[in-house]
Amino acid sequence: MSLFFIKRPNSGVASESSETSVWWSYSPIIIVALLGAWATWMVHARIADLEQQRRDGAFSEAARDRLLVVQRELDYALGLVQDIGGFFDASASVTRRQFREFVGPTLKRNPEVQALQWVPKVTREERKDFVVTARRGFSRFDILEPSADGGRVPAADRPVHYPVLMVQPYRDNADLLGLDLAADPAVLEILEAAAARGGILVSEPHSADREASDGILKAYLPVFSRDDEIEAVDVGDQEGEATSTERGALRGFAVGVFHMGGLVDKALSGLSPSGVEILFFRAPRGDDERQAFHVHRGRTPADAKRAAVTDDLPPSSTTYEGEIQVGGQTWTLLFKPVPGFFQYGSWSSQLVLGSGVVFTLLSCIYLFALIGRAQEVRRLVAQRTLELSRSNTALNAEIVERRRAERALQVLNVTLEHRVARRTTESERRARDLEQFAYVASHDLKAPLRAIANLAEWLKEDLQGKLTAETQEQFDLLRDRVARMSALIEGLLEYSRIGRTSGSVEDVDVGALVVDTVDSIAPPEGFRIEIAPGMPHLMTDRLHLGQVFANLIGNAISHHDRPQGLIRVSARDLGERYELCVEDDGPGIPPEYRDRVFMMFQTLTVKDFGSNTGIGLALVKKLVEEHGGSILLECGEDRGCRFIFTWPTREVQTDIGKHDDLQNDRDNREGRERR
Repeated sequence: MSLFFIKRPNSGVASESSETSVWWSYSPIIIVALLGAWATWMVHARIADLEQQRRDGAFSEAARDRLLVVQRELDYALGLVQDIGGFFDASASVTRRQFREFVGPTLKRNPEVQALQWVPKVTREERKDFVVTARRGFSRFDILEPSADGGRVPAADRPVHYPVLMVQPYRDNADLLGLDLAADPAVLEILEAAAARGGILVSEPHSADREASDGILKAYLPVFSRDDEIEAVDVGDQEGEATSTERGALRGFAVGVFHMGGLVDKALSGLSPSGVEILFFRAPRGDDERQAFHVHRGRTPADAKRAAVTDDLPPSSTTYEGEIQVGGQTWTLLFKPVPGFFQYGSWSSQLVLGSGVVFTLLSCIYLFALIGRAQEVRRLVAQRTLELSRSNTALNAEIVERRRAERALQVLNVTLEHRVARRTTESERRARDLEQFAYVASHDLKAPLRAIANLAEWLKEDLQGKLTAETQEQFDLLRDRVARMSALIEGLLEYSRIGRTSGSVEDVDVGALVVDTVDSIAPPEGFRIEIAPGMPHLMTDRLHLGQVFANLIGNAISHHDRPQGLIRVSARDLGERYELCVEDDGPGIPPEYRDRVFMMFQTLTVKDFGSNTGIGLALVKKLVEEHGGSILLECGEDRGCRFIFTWPTREVQTDIGKHDDLQNDRDNREGRERR
């Protein structure tokens, strides 16, 4: 926190006295800061000490619980081997099937058991007879030992052999059948020690990685013959309580192979995760040079793992050591907390420390604010007064500028209104002139066309029987040309009326509208019109939409190159509008003409006979666009065309395009002429 002071430009003794008084006025801040820091540190240290004592106690309790369950699980595992030893001790002869049925339930309940074996003792003299007897149950049995290339070869001649005669589960340990354990000097040493001890012995768990959880623990239990067993009483014991048993001949060994990691995991599965790491040693406590033969990583909850990654506290030095008895051996277990657990720091002490610092800092800031408040108020008043004066000047200038802009805008608005009125009047006059021209052109052109058609018909009737085939064809061509010219004039008039005439908006069933349109077109018998299900209801101009469908369907029929054809009509909902599609299987449109089909007077073929004027698709495009939609053409690679256009779901009735008096007069006049 930085402190600043406002000093008045005094001189001499008065200036020095003022500076001294200013410094002296800030002395309470220094006192409060020192007292707050001392009190905060004392409370923080006490709470941290209590928290660490609680964590050390929790860690010791968790370690003792794990020591007990690991001892119990290892005793249970060795008890499985003792059960097998008792099974063979109680039976003079055991078959493979009896062995499998005996150990089967045990293997199902204990997945950490890798293998349970029966290894008989076979002397050099008994080897041949033993192999012959063993092959009665397993024809390929032989006493084997590992070869240099990793395979199996017949075992070398030794005074004593310890072949694996029975092993379960067999499928996972088939390569162990017949393996002579005496071929490994380390294993032979353990077997001899177990036989001399007369009790179970275990080997040190081993794996490629000593920190891995898949170390293998092997337990060997000697089984002796009961035929030569003699009991003797120690005469040196006056009370006659101590007895010793002289064992008979060694029959073999019951062997259990266990996953060390599986045993430890099973033992700790009943305990909640607490972040405790366990190291297994054979050396006694306090040996600095000992090396762990197995390490079990502590289980931690998922949220605790994330906390451990971001925990910046120093690791705890708290450890706990205990001993367990395993197969005549004493193992030392060292328990250490996983990083991120049982740390010396605590949130309580940190919270107290942070709260004390914040409280002290706030107190100092408050005192500093009280002391410097008068100077700061005077400085702010002067600064705000200057800023207000500048703001008033800028505001006055902005007001003047806005008034000037408003006057200029009023002048522009008046000018724009005059221009809009003039352009509107001019547009209306041009529209009337264009419609008058369309009417005059229609009337003046239709009358000569009707006269030409009538004259041609009269000439044909007068010359009936005198006309050659060529002359007859020319008369038909003349009549067709007159009809095409009349259709062209009607198309132009209809095109010019779009946008100025409109029907009423009503609820239109598009499916029914297409059916009515097809009925009015009356397609040839070879053509089939398919209407997809789910056609919509639209609030629109029925006449315009029907005209679009009529032009598209009629165009597909008239330009089809086959006597049979299929036309499909479908719809797709796009929300505020629908996408309507008219698809045919006709000859298609070449790519070079696809951009011109919606232009006026554009036809793909020129025929001597026919009323195709090239206006139909142009009318369709203008009608669709007049209703706010768009239309596009898609053609297949070989045949067929798809006309896709959009149409609004709901339209509002407007007054645009109502018939004016000129249009009504023209229609009445044409009706009288036809009559």
